Amino acid sequence: MAKQGMARPDVTHTRPRNSESPVPEIQGKAKHGKAKANPIVSGTSGPGLKVYHQKPIADQEEL
Repeated sequence: MAKQGMARPDVTHTRPRNSESPVPEIQGKAKHGKAKANPIVSGTSGPGLKVYHQKPIADQEEL
């Protein structure tokens, strides 16, 4: 039996679902560290799409 003031919703009443896909969680040091992480770029994941420079930035001569 319902107590006074406790609403009993109809069985047919359902809450609308979110149609958007879930956002990926930040993982590892980016989540637990205090240093700022690089932005997440959609469509890039894994080391297969990592950008490699011809020379490391530290070895490049200054102009």
